[in-house]
Amino acid sequence: MAMEKHYTLRDTHTRALTAIGYNPARREILIGCEDGVIKFWEAEAGKLVMTAYEHKGWVTDFLFWASPKLMLSAANDGNIIAWSTGGTVCDKIPIGMPVYCMAINYRREQLVCGVNGSVRVYDLDEDKESGHVINTEVLYVAREHTDIVRCILCHESRIYSAGYDQKIVIYDSSYTRDNSLAPLHQHPKAHDAGICCMRLEKDHENNQWLMTGSFDKTVKIWSIDGKFTHKLDNFLATISGICYVPRNKTVWVAGGTSYASLFDPKSGDNVSDFIGTFQQQEEEKYQLQILKYIPELNEVIASTSRRHLVVWKYNPSGCITALKCSSNLESLCYTKKVPILIFSGDNEGVIIKWERMQSNHFMYSKELYQLSDNKLKKQKKVGSKARELLLEQQLNQSPSKLYHDTQSSKVEAAKQKINNVRSHYAYNKPLIPPPSVHNHPNTTILKIVFVERFDYIIAASEDSNIYVWAFDSDAVKALKDMKPMDMEKLVAKYSILLDPDSELLPQNRPNTLESDSVTNRVAGFVCKFVFAEHMSCVTSMVVIGKEHGMDTTYLLSGGWDKRICIWDLEKGTLEGTFRNTAPGASYESLEFACDGVILDMDYSPKHKEFAYASSDKMVYIRKFSTNGAKMTLVNTLQGHEGEVTCVRWNIHGKGSWVTGSEDGTIRIWSGSGLNECEQILAAQGGVCCMCIDKLNGSIVAGIQNTIRVYDCEHYRLVQTNVGHIDAVRSIIHIPERNQYVSCSWDQTIRVWNAWKKPKRRVIPKNDNKHMTLNSGDGDKPTTSGSEKKVAFSDIDGEEEMAKIPEEDEEDLQVEEV
Repeated sequence: MAMEKHYTLRDTHTRALTAIGYNPARREILIGCEDGVIKFWEAEAGKLVMTAYEHKGWVTDFLFWASPKLMLSAANDGNIIAWSTGGTVCDKIPIGMPVYCMAINYRREQLVCGVNGSVRVYDLDEDKESGHVINTEVLYVAREHTDIVRCILCHESRIYSAGYDQKIVIYDSSYTRDNSLAPLHQHPKAHDAGICCMRLEKDHENNQWLMTGSFDKTVKIWSIDGKFTHKLDNFLATISGICYVPRNKTVWVAGGTSYASLFDPKSGDNVSDFIGTFQQQEEEKYQLQILKYIPELNEVIASTSRRHLVVWKYNPSGCITALKCSSNLESLCYTKKVPILIFSGDNEGVIIKWERMQSNHFMYSKELYQLSDNKLKKQKKVGSKARELLLEQQLNQSPSKLYHDTQSSKVEAAKQKINNVRSHYAYNKPLIPPPSVHNHPNTTILKIVFVERFDYIIAASEDSNIYVWAFDSDAVKALKDMKPMDMEKLVAKYSILLDPDSELLPQNRPNTLESDSVTNRVAGFVCKFVFAEHMSCVTSMVVIGKEHGMDTTYLLSGGWDKRICIWDLEKGTLEGTFRNTAPGASYESLEFACDGVILDMDYSPKHKEFAYASSDKMVYIRKFSTNGAKMTLVNTLQGHEGEVTCVRWNIHGKGSWVTGSEDGTIRIWSGSGLNECEQILAAQGGVCCMCIDKLNGSIVAGIQNTIRVYDCEHYRLVQTNVGHIDAVRSIIHIPERNQYVSCSWDQTIRVWNAWKKPKRRVIPKNDNKHMTLNSGDGDKPTTSGSEKKVAFSDIDGEEEMAKIPEEDEEDLQVEEV
């Protein structure tokens, strides 16, 4: 849901652009120039249609008159020209003085013009009884202004004017019996310099704002009654353009840069850093000047100082929010407890907590969690004795021991070499392959999981360790003990002054669990312990808890060492490792779960089985057991021609396994029986990551730098999200907000609107009731004719008509809405 650059028209004219308009009758963009030239461009393709030379002076404004479908253009040559739908001049109205802005008061059918030092009112004459479509006889002149009136707006019975005299005047025409304008409110010094642009906008929640931009390099937001609300400053130059985009509820401001600054009008916050429209744009050698939003096209049009015309178009599949990070991102997870938190892991071993701010839906606050060497040494190490010993040895090696100086003597180098040699008694070499040794713990977090029951963040790292983060118990205890002295006495004494719903009253005390959750959030996270058993990168984890019928909560982990470890999260101990009991297994491969490295893993609660994807082009399905020797192989999924990078269990329908591979395909496998391949989807690129939509079961796949969503019923491509510029590494679905969140190697986290199933409504011929069609068994609707019209409503409320023959409606149930 973002505005994305549609096209750019370069060198539109030899003179500066002074006005931009849109003609909805001809779907054309109009630009007016300094020398009086008007050029007409196709809105969609950006092709030049015609050039007009009717004006002899600076073109100042365009206005569309809806009733006769006329386009009005004003200039400082003292004429207003009416353009017909055929693109010809319908009428030329001599006003006799330069007109700088125009607006139509539809309640009175009048044209209101801003001129030098006054506001003039003219009667609209659609039938040309006066000889022109605008009666040149002035009905009223309002002289509250003392300089050029540059902005005129009409809203219901009110007229808003602003000009170079720094003044805002609000007129009312509802209770005047004649054609006069009664000033309701005057702000004589609204800005420190002349006002050059003004907009009056309303959002879907019926909030209304009056926004003004000035030569003093500031934007001010007012209520519709003229009361000051917010001031936006820190612009580099004059505010030359303002527009409001209702699709994402942001205000665009042009103030001396090649990009627009984006603001939330409610809070006045600058949200430019959280919206991806201008995040990746390089600094151009021009400045944006005029800004105009076209609601019919959902486009923003801007002129530049180099006479370019830039068009941005609304993309319903674009990202809502783009969060920038300092390093490449690998994994995401979230907690559904309020407030919802998103956690990301990057290639520097940093975990970042993201929380959406209350002021608007774009801005997120963040907090970083990172382990230092000293903190890591103090943590509890969990694993086999051999691995714990090895980890201690690695941590005790200082950088001076890891990297010897080339200028040191041979004796020192020899001693250093001896010190770095590990004893062959440290672990059994035939059982465990050589580890991947890293010199520091801050390495890539390949997988991150949040355990709701314990509020644990579990991060699997490239350094072969699994780090378990929990709330700081000491800080939580301190926060709980922070109570004002004599609190109960004070509440009892002043209870009559408290609101009946106050949480201070004993009967209204909040739920203990909820208050504990808030206290924990305030306390923050600390690393509780480290799981050290794997010999190489840990790439996959899955949590199997009491909700799956277990007596405790277990963590399964796998990685490049081809081993599977079972951890007890309640006790914080190693429960066991996988043991290959297949006949003929060699002594060296007793702990190997597959022939290649393990790349991904998921669990099927329906069958109590887990599946893991491997680089050997196969997926293995095994029964879950806390005894590693009893993890019997149920089946293998074979068919991919490349490394299988991801596997997911889809609980919707009968249940199925979904796998993605570097061979550019997504395969859907039966969840039971022989696990036969039911469908193959061409992904048009290697599949990097995947998740299942928790609401409708659709398959959300990260394919290189693109996200594609496939319907789980018909396996059709229903949505494509483009915005990342590097490989997408992780995708999660947040059903509470109906959003997808993705992270990428381009160092950004992006939030997208999740795909919604279109609603199907039968529209009977002789009845205006809306009827919803849902699949199921029921009575068939009876209407005359062999066909019925069905409307498919999409996300934006638009409808696409289709026809369903009667013989195809056997499985449709009709419910009145």
